[in-house]
Amino acid sequence: MKKKSTNKNLTSFSDHLDKEYGRHGTKKREKFEEGFEAFKLGVMANKENENNGNVSLQMNVKDMKMEK
Repeated sequence: MKKKSTNKNLTSFSDHLDKEYGRHGTKKREKFEEGFEAFKLGVMANKENENNGNVSLQMNVKDMKMEK
């Protein structure tokens, strides 16, 4: 059986978030998590509106600002 090679340059998403926003519980990370949750809720609400035949909301990611 062929052994899989690993790329040591890869970083897990969790490690990436720790590096960019700090560990869980820090103010910077909590601010990021709150913004991400708000974004997810907006996407879910938009999807629900689409499923119910309502006019979909236009979301432009370029207009959204997420501070590090």
